[in-house]
Amino acid sequence: MDPIETLYEHDPAPAETLPAALAEIYGGGLAFPQRRDGRPYVIANFVSTLDGVISYDALGRQGGGPISGENEADHAIMGLLRATVDAVIFGAKSLSEDSGHVRTPAFIYPPLAAAWAELRARQGQPALPLNVVVSGSGAVDLNEPNFHHPGLRVLIATTSAGAARLAQQTLPEGVTALAVDEAPDGGVAPGPLLAALWRNYGVRLALHEGGPSLFTSFLRANCLDELFLTLAPQFAGRTDDSRRPALVQGYAFLPGSAPWSDLLSVKRAGEHLFLRYRMRASSATTSPASGSSHG
Repeated sequence: MDPIETLYEHDPAPAETLPAALAEIYGGGLAFPQRRDGRPYVIANFVSTLDGVISYDALGRQGGGPISGENEADHAIMGLLRATVDAVIFGAKSLSEDSGHVRTPAFIYPPLAAAWAELRARQGQPALPLNVVVSGSGAVDLNEPNFHHPGLRVLIATTSAGAARLAQQTLPEGVTALAVDEAPDGGVAPGPLLAALWRNYGVRLALHEGGPSLFTSFLRANCLDELFLTLAPQFAGRTDDSRRPALVQGYAFLPGSAPWSDLLSVKRAGEHLFLRYRMRASSATTSPASGSSHG
């Protein structure tokens, strides 16, 4: 893969924050601030068409792959973010719609498996990030490969009702259920979930991989700090009755309350753009020695 070209960096991180092979491919270093308020720093990663569609929502054509065109640089950045964080958070709907996908760095981009392992070892992290499946109902398919990957710890974050449902089943090895406060809509409340990940699982940096409803709940709760957005050079369109989702789904902000963000980085590979934004509501504080080692 050709190196990703950096077009703009608001505050460039030293290349030494990444192993040399990764810094060359990414076009520089990667660093994150640290939060001091009892919850992890949360970054999100999505891909979108030029007209804002993040999934075709068609049988066999769901998720971000058809949107990015299975772009190699997009996969490499996703692998890099997974390799950097303590935990990967995603919803049960994303699990079912992208059946068979395992949320590890090497699964999304195998050519850099050795570099992912080197980065995690250098950061003093376990070989694989904790996977957090969010399901208010606790209705998840425990046969999914994500629950059976060797060495991968998986936490099913659910409500008390969901935990009771899961208690009636035998969870695969390495899989545990965690009951979290319920949100008004019956889902899992983002704030208490993040507090539990910080307190009980040592999570200091987390990656949010969707879907849009879960992303929206985190956004509304002011529980998102950054967004990595791949902009794919295609149009998907919508009909009047289309179910094709946008990045924010199920809630409409008003002009006075709509979240704003600041542009941190613009990168390019071919015709794809890779944008990085920081939410203005973030109260994170930066440690001079944070780099990609965030713990």
